[in-house]
Amino acid sequence: MYKNVMRAIEDIGIYPSISLVIFFVFFVALIIYLIIKGKDYWKDAERLPLEDDDNINSKHSDQ
Repeated sequence: MYKNVMRAIEDIGIYPSISLVIFFVFFVALIIYLIIKGKDYWKDAERLPLEDDDNINSKHSDQ
């Protein structure tokens, strides 16, 4: 039944191509974003859950 519904839709063949392009563009954009942010940003982010509130407040007041 569902096969017949999909066959009845005209130009349905373009949707897999559009999905692939969106998927590819998303992951390429994600990789570019991660590279632009740099390792220093992620080093600070990975330590955030482990820092005390006093350390966090002193960092922000130093800036």
